[in-house]
Amino acid sequence: MTVVRWVVTALVVAGTIAWTLPEFHLGLAGALAGLIVELTAAQAGLALGAVLCGLRITHVIIGIGGELKSWTWTHQRLVLRQIPVLATVGITGLKPGVRRRMVLTGAFAIVFCAAVAAVTWLATGSAFGKGMALAATTCFLWQLVPVERPGNTSLGWFVFSLPKLSGRPLGELEARPGVLAGMDAYQRGDLDEAERVYAELVREHPDLLTVVGLKVVTSCARERYLEALQTVIGLTGREDLSTRDLAFVMATTAGVSVLAVEAGQFPAEVGLETARSMFGNAYAAGYPKQRANGTLAIMALIEGDTTKARQLAGYSAESSENAQGRADDLITIARAWMADGDNAKARELVAEAHELAGWSPRVATTRARLEIS
Repeated sequence: MTVVRWVVTALVVAGTIAWTLPEFHLGLAGALAGLIVELTAAQAGLALGAVLCGLRITHVIIGIGGELKSWTWTHQRLVLRQIPVLATVGITGLKPGVRRRMVLTGAFAIVFCAAVAAVTWLATGSAFGKGMALAATTCFLWQLVPVERPGNTSLGWFVFSLPKLSGRPLGELEARPGVLAGMDAYQRGDLDEAERVYAELVREHPDLLTVVGLKVVTSCARERYLEALQTVIGLTGREDLSTRDLAFVMATTAGVSVLAVEAGQFPAEVGLETARSMFGNAYAAGYPKQRANGTLAIMALIEGDTTKARQLAGYSAESSENAQGRADDLITIARAWMADGDNAKARELVAEAHELAGWSPRVATTRARLEIS
């Protein structure tokens, strides 16, 4: 798929140059603008479709580069980055009938993108407009190809592949409202409620990854890392998992292993080697490397490389999709500063982390250590 993408890109560039001579430089600038416009339209279409079809928008990340400003609510996170081009939207099932709602959302997004691409053809009287129209149309057609990977789901997948979903993958989708209720409880620190929801779900859906995932996060929140590790390792031998599923399972195994090491519940040599091996397998299965930054930061901290730990945790915090995730990254940075003897900087970070997820054991423990010092 990567090779095909580069071939398509090369054809668009060649086509733009041929169509816009002798002002090909304006044509290429228009092609870049058209690409950005259409990619943004895809995310905007999903966001609007989600609102109309009763799905929840979990996060909206606007722009690229470092985080400029962020707003965190109970169920949503909005991030504005330094260069306000492109956007990323997260959606999830909130009410029963998740598949139907997601198919309709995808269909709405496709119609929205088609309309945006069509509008760009009104500007083909200039070289810039020709490049924009060609790139926007190609990007729209590429979005129709059904693709579902750990870091990317195309609009075509919602409309052409999702209706055919069956078996456990369909069960995972339709169980999302129940799992979401448990995750909501976890995100606000109500672990008793999260465990109660899990107990109800596991009776009806014992084999669903999302249900097992709820147990893993609550076990980690209780600092029962070995229990969580045993649970997630038990998933790696299942034969009913897709490559995408395995990528997430292996990445989760790496993350829990590192947390267990940090908490002193697992030997460092074994735990860190397990994490590296699992991440290697996850990357091979398509897991986006940037999603591992938070765990890699804790690994660097354990190994005494505080500069690397701060850098990686900073990257992770800037791309965080929920309050608890950002709080966890801020704590890693704070602990790195504490290791370097700068408790003043650590206190600033812990204060923000406490506002985001004061119930988190890593936040509470670090805050207590700073108060004692």
